[in-house]
Amino acid sequence: MLYAWINGVKRTPIEKGEQTICQDCGGILTSVIPTENIKHWRHKAGDCDSWSEAEGEWHLSWKEHFDFNSREICLVDEHSGEKHRADILCGLGSSNATVLELQHSHISEEERVSRELFYSRNNKMFWLVHIHSESSFNEFSFETFIGFSSEIEYAGHKFMVGSWGGRSTQFIEKWKKSSVNVFFDWKGYVFYLADEKVSKHLGGPFGRGRFAVCALSKNDFISAANGKMEKPDAELS
Repeated sequence: MLYAWINGVKRTPIEKGEQTICQDCGGILTSVIPTENIKHWRHKAGDCDSWSEAEGEWHLSWKEHFDFNSREICLVDEHSGEKHRADILCGLGSSNATVLELQHSHISEEERVSRELFYSRNNKMFWLVHIHSESSFNEFSFETFIGFSSEIEYAGHKFMVGSWGGRSTQFIEKWKKSSVNVFFDWKGYVFYLADEKVSKHLGGPFGRGRFAVCALSKNDFISAANGKMEKPDAELS
């Protein structure tokens, strides 16, 4: 986790040797000041969130676009007691409350479904999925899609429609099945992945590996996550 409360202030670690208490579980947190990665807090007895993943500059840069009090918010299921830490939770307590999950690494289909069920139970949910090539060819595959896609304008939005560029379509098929709103971050550009409803207006339903995206400005995406504007498909139904 990147942030913790220490002496009444929620912040990242400053120096080695700092300790504080996790507000979510009461466990001891110690500061980690690596030479190559970002500063963060580590649970002494293991993270209380089973969905916790290693985070880097990409996570930090996106979290810093949102209000400090909306970062890393623990949500608890009132019936089961299950708890998980949302990367971003905008508009807590409002009708536009939205969980934004920042996904940089691989995630299984099972965990994707579990997170969507948990976070969308009482809130809207956005995924922001980082398309990169640290351990796969996803960046090349998406770039190939961009280069060979066709453009369709619908209800004032321009969608790129085409096929995933790689031989394996597992990545794009997993996100096409999502029950919530999916956005991609590719080289700093944000794209909305057309859901099933919008895809039908664009020539779908699409077969395996075929999909459509709509480019958004970073500011428009942040506004949508904050509930200040609708995501593209709200105007397309």
